[in-house]
Amino acid sequence: MNRFKIVDNPAGLNQSLFEVTHGLYVLTAVRGGRAAELSPAGLSPTGHSPTGHSPTGHSPNGHSPNGQCLDAAMQVTSAPPRIAIGVGKKSLTHEMIANTGKFVLNALDRENPNCADVVRRFGFQSGRDADKFEDFPYETGESGIPILPDAKAFYECTVLPEFTVDLETHTLFVASVDRAGTQESGEPLTYNEYRKSMRNRR
Repeated sequence: MNRFKIVDNPAGLNQSLFEVTHGLYVLTAVRGGRAAELSPAGLSPTGHSPTGHSPTGHSPNGHSPNGQCLDAAMQVTSAPPRIAIGVGKKSLTHEMIANTGKFVLNALDRENPNCADVVRRFGFQSGRDADKFEDFPYETGESGIPILPDAKAFYECTVLPEFTVDLETHTLFVASVDRAGTQESGEPLTYNEYRKSMRNRR
């Protein structure tokens, strides 16, 4: 036991939990309906201006998208495919997911040179104070929720209310994976790698 630094206080326990390996993601959602797409060229993937397109990517019908960084995500079953995410109740994204029962989990690509900027955009400001998708290109999937085009992978999910768990400060949403997309190139970013090699780029 002498090889270990033993802790039992909250600060020390939280610090030790950084050794739990997991990914770093951008979790996206909408208040209702569909978000207007904003691709890198200002066009939808089909090359046509999407209905309700605006320069900021906001839909004029009020279905503005939001996103946040998330590290509390894991696959919980493979048949059927399900994942679980832990989301803070104070976040706007939590409010949207609770309202619609839908979300997209975007796995960040560690080889993307803009990866640190994406984390800064979605992880260090509140969607209640800023439009995180302003001038930020994205596409929408079948659920109408933003998909980051440079993500390593994305997962469109539907919450299973019967498995949702109230964790006081957070909600554990268990969800079915309805549709997914992966890119052959790139590698998923881990939270530990971000803390050690990208965090100081903020």
